[in-house]
Amino acid sequence: MTLDEAAGRFRDGNDFILTSHESPDADGLGAEYALAVALSATGKKIRAVNADDYPPKYAFIDERGIIEVLGAAKLEDSDLSGTTVVLIDTNDIQYTGDMADIVLSRAGSIILFDHHEAMGVTREEACSVPDASSTCEMVHYVLKKLGIPIAKDVARALFAGIVYDTGSFSYAKTSASTLAAALDLVRKGANPSMIHNLLYESSATSVLLLRKEVLSTLELHHEDQIAIQVMNKETLMSTGASYEDAEDLINVPLQGKSIEVSVFFKMNYSGILRCSLRSKGSVNVAHVAQSFGGGGHKTAAGFKSPYPLDTIKKKVLELIGSILPN
Repeated sequence: MTLDEAAGRFRDGNDFILTSHESPDADGLGAEYALAVALSATGKKIRAVNADDYPPKYAFIDERGIIEVLGAAKLEDSDLSGTTVVLIDTNDIQYTGDMADIVLSRAGSIILFDHHEAMGVTREEACSVPDASSTCEMVHYVLKKLGIPIAKDVARALFAGIVYDTGSFSYAKTSASTLAAALDLVRKGANPSMIHNLLYESSATSVLLLRKEVLSTLELHHEDQIAIQVMNKETLMSTGASYEDAEDLINVPLQGKSIEVSVFFKMNYSGILRCSLRSKGSVNVAHVAQSFGGGGHKTAAGFKSPYPLDTIKKKVLELIGSILPN
């Protein structure tokens, strides 16, 4: 499904539930919020519901407080046969947590709306634009295509998502189209300085302590081309930080000139272990993640570990080491 075709689905449909992945980030939330507000303004029935609540630092994105948490949304007994559920910023239903069984399994139709490469689409229809910098850039295109006015709070949400997923316009997929979208959003009221401050300069002391502890675990391998960091449950408990507070730490090792791939093993308070992968471009980390049941794109990917830390750490290191450029 192309972006134009997705725009047509949004134009023609009347009943939507929007959702994003577990531990939603600024791109997923920004796209979800913007679509919800914009489509609601055209008279459509829209709800934005996620399996997890978002971190407090992202509250500015959800200015109207419309993004719900699954338990409070009480969708268990709702008739969803005429509802289209839109998965935003993910193309894997299993990454939506309890939304998969409680909501998606009963939806009339499903659209995957994402900038990662779609993997094995079946019942779902995928609008996947791997060349897009972010899902928020895709939403901006759709709203412009449909001629829906972009309100100031929508512009702020979309700009925040684009900034987040482009590394402040520094990542490889930052294109002329990305910058044109950002310019349009600034003209519609997004304040770059304020958004940067809210995203990156409003951390609690617990976040600084978490960064200190995680960085102390740094290991370098294969002639300093691979960096590995680890965050376990005890680290979270000792610092008082949240799991979401660690999301940017994967990028820190990439500041090193020799580092080609950054690997971050992170455990949440429930003991679930995930692996985040980032690359400067010489290694396709999406292929690495896919080897362990995950996904993503060439320079940013991840997966939920099916193995204990020591086992998965060894497997990932061996796999990346085997595909490093000479």
